[in-house]
Amino acid sequence: PDETLAMSYLYLNKYLRFHRQSGLFDSLDPYVCPPFPPRDPIKTSTLTIPPSTIQTLALATLSLASKSTESPRRLSSILLPAHALLHPRTPRLRIPSPEYDTLRATIVAAELVLLRILGFETRLSCPMDYLQRYLERVMEGVETVGEDYERWGKEAREEYGVVVGGVLESRMGRMCKSRVVEACKDYQLANLFPARAIAVAVVYAVMEDRGLRMASETYEWVKDVSSSKVDFEDFMEASNLLRNPCEKKPSSLEERSSQ
Repeated sequence: PDETLAMSYLYLNKYLRFHRQSGLFDSLDPYVCPPFPPRDPIKTSTLTIPPSTIQTLALATLSLASKSTESPRRLSSILLPAHALLHPRTPRLRIPSPEYDTLRATIVAAELVLLRILGFETRLSCPMDYLQRYLERVMEGVETVGEDYERWGKEAREEYGVVVGGVLESRMGRMCKSRVVEACKDYQLANLFPARAIAVAVVYAVMEDRGLRMASETYEWVKDVSSSKVDFEDFMEASNLLRNPCEKKPSSLEERSSQ
């Protein structure tokens, strides 16, 4: 689920922040590295994490996130496809086997390291938690023309593209969820901004992309949608990072990261 992926990326960026602040390389095992392009070394502060050590952290964050978002998966359902993708020319991983037992023990140990870094707080505040609420507020003025789509059969709804199941299952909702996952990949957004600000910025960005106009000035719109719980400066900086993810950190963000 998108919620699980978003939480997994949050864990990843918390791990990277730990490296930058501590200056220590708390190795999960000899095969630890964030999921970034494998040919470029990952530098955190004065440390360089080897480019060939991508697998463990990615799998450990995904496994831990599946539990914290109440979408648990057996480790075998994560390890088997991951092994097949990473080693397409080798025999498939078998259960039971010494190789599988070793890999499973490695992921379990990596999860314990992540838990210590997270302070055993696995349910981090995530933009997904606020997305439905903000979308409902944005779309509360949009009403149907009197047709009761709930009574339509499944085939008829699929034929005409009618969505039943809430705003998150609408096209705009799916676009917002996808953008939230992308936002959680970003180190700055994941570590330096409140989840509420990211959620509002994502909704705003998707509305802009779809050519939708806000009913009020941006400042008032943010205030109304977030019930005055999102700082406007946070919203503006998060929106800028969503549009320009590779842009250099503004000075205000540098100050935040050093605190």
